[in-house]
Amino acid sequence: MIRKLTLIEGTMYAGGDTAVNAVVNAKICGVIHEKSLHAALAKIQLRHPLLNVNIQEDVSGIPYFVTLDNIPEIPVRICERYTDADWQEEMTRECLTPFDVLEGPLMRMVWLKSQTVSDLILSCHHCICDGKAVLNLLEEILYLLDQPEMEMDTYESFSSLADFIPDRDRNSRINKLLILLTGRMVRLALLIGSSRKAIQRENPYLIHWRLDKQESASILFKCKTDGISMNAALGVVFLKAFAHVETIRSYTKLFCAVDMRKFIPTIKDNMLFAFPVTIGLGLKAKKGTGLWEMARLFRNELLTKIGKIDVYRQFMISESLLPLLPKIIKYAKTDKGAHDFTFSNMGNLAIKENYGTFVLDRLYSPITIFPFGNPSTLSTSTFRGQIDFMFTSDEHFLKKSDALQLKAKAMELLFEATGHEVV
Repeated sequence: MIRKLTLIEGTMYAGGDTAVNAVVNAKICGVIHEKSLHAALAKIQLRHPLLNVNIQEDVSGIPYFVTLDNIPEIPVRICERYTDADWQEEMTRECLTPFDVLEGPLMRMVWLKSQTVSDLILSCHHCICDGKAVLNLLEEILYLLDQPEMEMDTYESFSSLADFIPDRDRNSRINKLLILLTGRMVRLALLIGSSRKAIQRENPYLIHWRLDKQESASILFKCKTDGISMNAALGVVFLKAFAHVETIRSYTKLFCAVDMRKFIPTIKDNMLFAFPVTIGLGLKAKKGTGLWEMARLFRNELLTKIGKIDVYRQFMISESLLPLLPKIIKYAKTDKGAHDFTFSNMGNLAIKENYGTFVLDRLYSPITIFPFGNPSTLSTSTFRGQIDFMFTSDEHFLKKSDALQLKAKAMELLFEATGHEVV
């Protein structure tokens, strides 16, 4: 395979020397053998074409995926596990450590190992996968550790986004006009921002917390009975919390990532794919509107905007802007953004808990520490009946002390809205 990275893949590539990684951690209770882990990773690497590539640039700085016949095996770094908190330092380190894009592979693992408990921390370059894909990779590894004889089917990666675009969309006059106008607007923005210096991000941090089963159940029940999605409820709660913390400048706006697989039947849920669309959402309700009514409006706006997504037009615009990729990456590293945070809710993770020789005790929400734009990111998921939260940012944008106030206020608002006693 030799293909250009798409615009979003290329932005996540970030020039090759900057870490933009998707990282997930699983706590395992039971016995894992090193030989079995390496064997599982070898099968995973054979299954997914993007685990057998490096990245090379042409003379204009445009990156390409190039398949290597002699790609190194997926590396495993083994460390002693002393406490239940060790994973946080290692997960942060994995977020901030760049991949060797010239040699590959673009995936690695850290095994925090004790006699009966392990943390398996899986890290992939964000240009080859999103949060959904990194969770799928972890699930495949767990199945192979339990059933090493299981065979894995492979598949072919697409050669270009053009593969998906029907002729009627490609030849549409409206699409051609929009591409022309978008190109001019982007070029103007790049010209205006060309003199700005890259923002230094020197103190990134991770804040993790998890609600217990009773707290989680009350929130899930309230969402279900009121017909409100968890995604909408949490989005509104954190936007309101941003506005409540006086030391934080609030835009009352977030960006929500939308999985594009639902629009492309040929891209299956178990394939590596990194082409999300981000939708901007804010609080538009009148003063005095209750939280659940806000959440209902929030959900309706999200569904309306998703319904308006023209996936083929998005692909065409993306392809047309690819020659500007080096300038777009440079611009992204100088831009502060005009939103509070990026939100990714993975929902209820239907991943098997019990295996032959081990149990999946905890599954943490995937995280990324972004090196451009506003790095404040909230990632949530639900596993074994507990809602899990990961918040990442940088002291330069949002002080950790303010982020801790934000967390406390968000949980206070959430518990008050669900009738759960605030402790």
